[in-house]
Amino acid sequence: MKSTRTRGIVSVVATGVLALVASACSGDDGASGSSDGDGTYKWGINAELSGVTAYYGEGMQVGIQAYIDEVNADGGIDGHKIELVTLDNAADASRTATNTTQLATAEEVNAIFGFVLSANCSAGTPVAERYKVPLACMSLAEKNDYAFSLGADNTKAGSAILAAAAKVAGVDAPRAALVNINTLTSVGFGDQVEEKAADAGVEIVTRQEIDIAASDSSAQVAKIVAAKPDVVMMSNTGPGFLSVLKGVRSAGIGAPFIWVDGTGNLPSLAESTDKDVYALTVNEVVDPASAEGAATEFLAAVDGTMPSDNVLELNGAYTVPAYMTARLFGAALEECGYPCSGEQLKEQLEKTTVELPGLADAFGYDGDDHYPYAQWHLYRVSGQSVDHVESFESD
Repeated sequence: MKSTRTRGIVSVVATGVLALVASACSGDDGASGSSDGDGTYKWGINAELSGVTAYYGEGMQVGIQAYIDEVNADGGIDGHKIELVTLDNAADASRTATNTTQLATAEEVNAIFGFVLSANCSAGTPVAERYKVPLACMSLAEKNDYAFSLGADNTKAGSAILAAAAKVAGVDAPRAALVNINTLTSVGFGDQVEEKAADAGVEIVTRQEIDIAASDSSAQVAKIVAAKPDVVMMSNTGPGFLSVLKGVRSAGIGAPFIWVDGTGNLPSLAESTDKDVYALTVNEVVDPASAEGAATEFLAAVDGTMPSDNVLELNGAYTVPAYMTARLFGAALEECGYPCSGEQLKEQLEKTTVELPGLADAFGYDGDDHYPYAQWHLYRVSGQSVDHVESFESD
């Protein structure tokens, strides 16, 4: 299989909104087209670029734009460059659906990236299905022929985090505290861990749920402390994770913490110097000091566009997974051949896999599973120090 090569970078600003407008060809049955009259492909971003989740939307935009700029600098995909139209859905489901309609009809893109919130992915999916345009969703809660995962799915982390817990706890048959917030994917993660715990040799001694908007988790912390766990497994926001960590440590509990939300949120751990904090990520962490293969290409692609070149910042905001996903979509376009409609691209995506050494191996979708990440990677994180411990298969 051919793999799409990536080179160079044109400018991109994470907080900017890029709208490159060109007319595109459309299919005979109302399906979105793939290219304009000048022979370019056209992609769209429909992301949360303002509001409380803008950090993730902006980071994703940087990753997508970086791939587009470098492949265009190398002459495009078999000579056909990619143009990008970017729209802000402002974390609103109604606006998300409107944006998806605009991208699929007026702009006639053949792929759309974005959807930090799973509710927004769900809002855009019926439109994408109607106009036959594949979506790459950062958060995806519902299966659909035209919806593909861009980000991590915590409900697929149950076996990995239990294996990690057994490894770092330092005792046989560890007693574990399980903590999740009240979002759909986080609750699903907790359910999976509870279901698989006994077979993994881990005893769940307490499970605590925290409201994502809560400013006080002291009640849940008190129950964790009372349970005296050997290890704590958690799905939470960055500030929420640190709040629980601080509370448990203040009570004298030194159990290691494993955070399943390390993908995209590693910068949250910069203020912690705790020696027993671990993060699970779906991609290998990019470290400029040891990068190789596709990780080196990623660093070249985002050079000058990231706020910092330290390890935690480089691996925050889902920029790396967005770049990886764009490369996968580009490889599918290359295999599809020019022109390639949204419907044709969807079919090609389901049989395309790329090797991204330094980021992930065998990264791709198939017809039965639109989730591309085969592994979870466990890292020990203390301040700016990020050390790989082990990798585990995804559920």
